[in-house]
Amino acid sequence: MNEKALYFKSWIASKYINLLGSKDYVFQSILIIKLDEIGDLVTSLPVFYNLHKLYPTAYQTLVCKPFNNIFFKNLDYISCINDFAEVKENTYDLIVDLRGTEETLSYALLHKPKLRLDRGSVRLKNKFFGGQKNEIDTNLEVINPLLNGNPLQINKIVLGSAEFTKVNSFLSHEGVTKYVIMHLGARDVARRWPLERYAQCITYINTKYSLPCLLVGGLDDNELNDNCLALVESKYNYNVVGEFNLLEYAALCTKASMFLGNESGPLHIAAAMDIPTIALFGPGVKGVFYPKSHQSIIHHYFLARGHTEQTTDNSTIFNIAVDEVLISIDTFLK
Repeated sequence: MNEKALYFKSWIASKYINLLGSKDYVFQSILIIKLDEIGDLVTSLPVFYNLHKLYPTAYQTLVCKPFNNIFFKNLDYISCINDFAEVKENTYDLIVDLRGTEETLSYALLHKPKLRLDRGSVRLKNKFFGGQKNEIDTNLEVINPLLNGNPLQINKIVLGSAEFTKVNSFLSHEGVTKYVIMHLGARDVARRWPLERYAQCITYINTKYSLPCLLVGGLDDNELNDNCLALVESKYNYNVVGEFNLLEYAALCTKASMFLGNESGPLHIAAAMDIPTIALFGPGVKGVFYPKSHQSIIHHYFLARGHTEQTTDNSTIFNIAVDEVLISIDTFLK
């Protein structure tokens, strides 16, 4: 189904379900649906934190993609389900649909909760009144009817001692104390800044600041990282693909001097851990996926038309010059 059509149906469904609903009900069982990628999930974390603050005795069940389960390892009030069939026989007081499907919409209509809050209604409203907002703000707006006063905007990932033990062991073994993290990949190749330009930044950091760079990413980034480091004279840099899971990577971020990378999951994790971040954007709506941090510098150029439909032939990420990124690096490392 077309996304806008699903938003409209979701809005109608919530209106129907909430006719006799009550936002003043003390919810004890909450179903949250977020069938999205890593970065999208990280920007939704304030929803979970605010709901727990509002209803500390309530249990939250999250329907998500399997690779996002790990973000809730250290939160005992949330359980993750990856197969929606496991949900169908249960009922919940509150359903918060942050990104669902026709199936999740049908479930809400068949198992009417006390209240249903959904992203579709928010996106539909914002389309006609003010445009698309930053993802953190959009996610919080979904649960706005429940909030009193200023909500928690923090989306810092909750870590345990095991994550820091792993990171400290690696850093100690390699003799690294201060470092810069870089992520060169992105699912959409139009969002990838050229390897040669990253190599120039690595050389600059190695030479001017005597800092090593740790190149992170998933298994599909391994070759990218190796190819980039082959362009760098100094061997005091590391391709750490496969070394850390997502929580351990978040712990690695907390000790880093800076992050530099394309719009991606690793960028959003670094920003969530509130470290200095330099974010390089190509296609994408202005402001929506920007890190909401006073320690972030964004490089983003725009086409007059067809900006979000860019390809590798016309991506504006190629408009980002090395010299301007070096200035941003100096801002954080000087």
